[in-house]
Amino acid sequence: MEQRSSAKKATKSNKFSELLRRPLFKLILLIVLIIGVVLILNGAFKGDKKEKDTLVGYQKLVDSTDNKYTYVDLDGKVKTYEGYQSMDDFYYDNTAVSRTTEEGAIEMAIINKNKKEVVKFGTYTSIIQVIGGKYYKVEKDGKYGVVDYNGKTLIKPEYEYISITTVQEAKELVFECQKENKYYFFNEQGKQFLETDVALHSISYANRLNDEYDTIVYITLDNQRRYFNLSTGEEIFKDMGDLNISYNILKSDGKIAFYDKNLKLKSELDTTGDYASDARVYFRKYIVVEQKNVTSGTREYKYTVYDSNFKKVLEEKNKINPVQDVDGNVYFIVNEDDSVKIINEKKKEVKVEGYSFKDNNISNLQYIVLNPLEDSSSNEIFTFKGKKVKDGVSEYSQKGFGLCVSKYAENGNIEKRLILGNNTEIELAQEDEIYATDTYVTIENNKEGYVSLANKEGKLIIEKAKGTKTFYNDKYIGVKDGDNVQVYSVETGKQTYTYSMANYVNIDETVNVVELKNGYYFLDGKTVLEKQQ
Repeated sequence: MEQRSSAKKATKSNKFSELLRRPLFKLILLIVLIIGVVLILNGAFKGDKKEKDTLVGYQKLVDSTDNKYTYVDLDGKVKTYEGYQSMDDFYYDNTAVSRTTEEGAIEMAIINKNKKEVVKFGTYTSIIQVIGGKYYKVEKDGKYGVVDYNGKTLIKPEYEYISITTVQEAKELVFECQKENKYYFFNEQGKQFLETDVALHSISYANRLNDEYDTIVYITLDNQRRYFNLSTGEEIFKDMGDLNISYNILKSDGKIAFYDKNLKLKSELDTTGDYASDARVYFRKYIVVEQKNVTSGTREYKYTVYDSNFKKVLEEKNKINPVQDVDGNVYFIVNEDDSVKIINEKKKEVKVEGYSFKDNNISNLQYIVLNPLEDSSSNEIFTFKGKKVKDGVSEYSQKGFGLCVSKYAENGNIEKRLILGNNTEIELAQEDEIYATDTYVTIENNKEGYVSLANKEGKLIIEKAKGTKTFYNDKYIGVKDGDNVQVYSVETGKQTYTYSMANYVNIDETVNVVELKNGYYFLDGKTVLEKQQ
């Protein structure tokens, strides 16, 4: 029996070996392997993709008397829900709802977009969306707590009062809770990091250097500051008198200290011998340290640029002026005795002889404004590669990524131009008003009644559409001509829809839906929901 079994195994092995030598079989195996790898990778990144795709869910459009709610999401998908007395907008694919029990009481829950209860009905007496639906303030037996959008309890409902603090660009939040004349402070993970009975207090944030750096919070108690790392809840520094902290840069006792994202000392500059020193962050990418030394009897300046990892990038004796263009590239502008030096992030530099750069120059443009040394009141436009674009400019102003310039013509009249990418100039009427987003500019003339749209490369997408602008977002622009509104795509410039103002009720630019008396419609003309007459 064992010999027969071995013979069968050998026969099978030989057959499999023969199959492996066949090109078609090899190809099939390769295809199966590739599919397997794709499925594994898709599974590995599925969680991240879901998080990104569900930050904003369905937006509520209409309530009806029979407890029926219609929603539309950012992709234009429509969904209807029934059986709830009230519903909020969906965020992170979850929302708070309420219903009436058979006894006539109101109970609340948190559901996901598939109607599954994330927090079951009756768990809390009230549930309120806060911070864009990322968190919910909940109440039970007259006490308050906090849950996240997945229903996870961060703070138990045992406090008399809860407030939520966020400041400027800080991404971390502080939950301040009060109970029996004491104050408790929690981070976003629900970790308590401070308890105090000092009623007079305030919460402030240090700024981030870049997105990798955790926010530092400082809480002032009776004029004494205490500093905490919100990601860990760890107390960092005791009150240090003249401590000034911003963007992970600490200035105190004649020193400038740089800390990494884990708040460990990265490097330190001793500035005790300087007459003055300062460290400023530009565009959340670079730090410029200015040092002015008077120990030798004459003032000597030194300007040093560090990147976000506190690595030295550039050093100059003359002032360094960081300027950012519309694409986020940073240039370091340095005035020398008879020229302007423009240095890019790769340290490649160009010189423009016979010009100077004013500190108050506007930024986030495609061009730089310089002034001739022999006439500092005159303005001339250059690219960041040092090529002159326009001279003799009497006045200029920033319009988003464009420059609106005025220049005297030979006949004495003032010419008005909008300078965009590729050295494009668009002639403007004196009555033209310019409005800009990150991607487009609109040119509006209410006297003549027309609207134009251009991109940052200088291409006119819409040229003098008759009417006045009624709305404008990153996808559509509405121009009112008489009693009708013409809707145009800002990408193609083509007209997509027309509706009458007599029929108009409201517009939701988040999901690009207009509400008319007879129903709801996408701005490309497709029907979302018709109203029952």
